[in-house]
Amino acid sequence: MEHVTPPLRPRALAWLTGLILANAALACLITLSNIPLTEAGSAWHSVLFLLLALPGHFIFFGTLVALPAYLLGRLLRNPRWMIGTAIVLQTLWLLLLLADAKVFALYRFHLNAMVANMIFGGALQDQVAFSAKMWMLIALGAATLLALEILLSRVWWQALRRRPVLLRIRAMWWVAGALFLVSQGMVAYSDARGDRAVMSQLTYIPWAQPITLKNALHRFGVQTAQATELPDTGDRLGYPRRAPQCAASPSLNVLVILVESLRHDVLDPAVMPNTWHYAQDAQWFQNHYSTGNATRFGLFGLMYGLPGGYWQAMLAQQRGPVMIDAMLADDYAMHVYGSAPLYSPEFDRTVFSKVRERIVNGPSKMKSAQRDRYVVSRMQDDIRRHPKGKPFFGFVFLDSPHAPYHLPAGYRSLFQPMAQDVNFLNLGPDHDPTPEFNRYRAAVHYSDALIGELLRTLEQSPLAANTVVLITGDHGEEFNDMRKNYWGHNGNFSDYQLRTPFVLHWPGRPARRIDAATSHEDFVPTVMRHALGCDGASADYSTGLDLFGELPRKRPLLVESWSQRGIRDGALIYLFDNFGSATVVDRNYDPVEDADVSADAVRESWEMLTRFQKR
Repeated sequence: MEHVTPPLRPRALAWLTGLILANAALACLITLSNIPLTEAGSAWHSVLFLLLALPGHFIFFGTLVALPAYLLGRLLRNPRWMIGTAIVLQTLWLLLLLADAKVFALYRFHLNAMVANMIFGGALQDQVAFSAKMWMLIALGAATLLALEILLSRVWWQALRRRPVLLRIRAMWWVAGALFLVSQGMVAYSDARGDRAVMSQLTYIPWAQPITLKNALHRFGVQTAQATELPDTGDRLGYPRRAPQCAASPSLNVLVILVESLRHDVLDPAVMPNTWHYAQDAQWFQNHYSTGNATRFGLFGLMYGLPGGYWQAMLAQQRGPVMIDAMLADDYAMHVYGSAPLYSPEFDRTVFSKVRERIVNGPSKMKSAQRDRYVVSRMQDDIRRHPKGKPFFGFVFLDSPHAPYHLPAGYRSLFQPMAQDVNFLNLGPDHDPTPEFNRYRAAVHYSDALIGELLRTLEQSPLAANTVVLITGDHGEEFNDMRKNYWGHNGNFSDYQLRTPFVLHWPGRPARRIDAATSHEDFVPTVMRHALGCDGASADYSTGLDLFGELPRKRPLLVESWSQRGIRDGALIYLFDNFGSATVVDRNYDPVEDADVSADAVRESWEMLTRFQKR
């Protein structure tokens, strides 16, 4: 029988279908590498959901990626254009998934708009530097993947030419559509029921956009299981509730020294000798927590005295904090220095929106360690030249301890063995973190040396006697401390990523060490009352507490990340993701089944998140 070659258009569509399906299978395998299947297997319907949702999800996205190639082939009436374009786009799609899988493995969030903003806004290049070796490995991996895509595509095209029966693969579009619809239906039903076993799996699926039909399903009798939820802050902002009344002539200056990724246990004589010595004569808060595990939420909470959940509302209205308002009303000089750019995140449109012209970012042509020295030197010059009798606010943000932990050329580290660079591709559950941790400690040690220089300049000036000085971090930094493959920050709400030193020198107050749990939110009400002489209830503009007042033995701490919100309540941490799922873990991030959730802690956190919404 004579061999008949199938017509070109059906073969082209069948080829594209096979390419999409094959890459969807690879995408499923990539994603499954990050899913704890033993936990998912505790409920049979969550496993069923993954088996249905993952193929449907990645076929859908793979089809979107391939659509330009299909349209180009139809337009030019040449399958070669479609094939070449499809191979390139599918390769880029898989590379994106591989990058997302690595990011999720280390930090537990997917690539998102915030990351894109950092990349295209220039902030990522300023803060994260890849070594030449890393770039070579990435280029080699990309080239290998492209070669495999070309080889398999050629084999598949020839198979379609030789065996026309394979054209029936086009019928798989009906199967793919059914998978997508059934999995979305499971999400809608589980969301209406409050079924955490299914909803919690959405966290692992990159860029999941579930369909929810609570109201419609409730009308058909589907009842929601009792669950605890926290609200969004919404777009309506009523901040402050009442403007504070402050002293006409405050006598204290305020200097904030913020160090990137400063975890609590590096404040010791070996790593931070200058800050440790300074802490002996200061208010040293030893159980202190940031308001988030990312810079935007940590700095936001420190300067607003509010939870990070208000970030978007403040950004939308470009509303600065009342503490800056009060200082400007009292004619404070403003000295604002950022080694890392203070426009990404958008602190120039939030925290410092009213003093935007006073922001000085470290020159982009310099590396992080050089920029740190630059901003410290500028602050030193400001202190030396500051006119007598005029109050000032100083802010210095040091960036060297940000991954990959920057050091000046020729810096001799006390901590060995030390990594010469940080290869993020090597980080994993079995990787020994000692070399990277020692490099981090060396970067903190370098930052501490700069802090020592700045403090000596202040002490040698007439301003020292009436200047409040705070030394703290925006958040912590983790090196797989819990043996759960968490690295850096942005990944969880553990002590390693949230707890940070908080050394507060206050003129006229004796040195002491405080063990009570404190938060970044507490800085603003303390400064407003005791430095700016503001009367009235701090609850009108802050959710924090007065650090010099009576601190409770136990309090819920509301914390924020890029992909989650949490409440730290004693030994428990309540987690709320973007899909409405709520889980409970202990401080080591082990799940706590049938946990006794504190209704008071949730209620108090709810009130903090809604206090400054207009009713």
